[in-house]
Amino acid sequence: MNLIEKSLDFGLGLLTLSREKVEAFVEDMVNKGEIEKKEASQFASNLIKKGEEQRGELRQWIHDEVGKALEKLDVARKEDTLTAEQIRSIIREEIAAALAERPAGQENPPE
Repeated sequence: MNLIEKSLDFGLGLLTLSREKVEAFVEDMVNKGEIEKKEASQFASNLIKKGEEQRGELRQWIHDEVGKALEKLDVARKEDTLTAEQIRSIIREEIAAALAERPAGQENPPE
């Protein structure tokens, strides 16, 4: 397996690897003579950067897909719902409006 193939395969796994594991992988490649020591630091940095980019892309993809699924299911989102205080406020307004519309002198609702 050549260096490019290993880099691609390794890049796909970067989503779950820590900086320490990337550095260990690169050091192993140096020890095997697959890359030169002077290139190791830059190579590790590139792999770490690529992993961070992939994590960001994956996070965005998951966000988009979950949003699409919720939209298809017609699930109300938090911003689409009312809080308990908003509901209480609406009820108070409706009661006040109903009381204001009653004929004068009518204390209790008609039976």
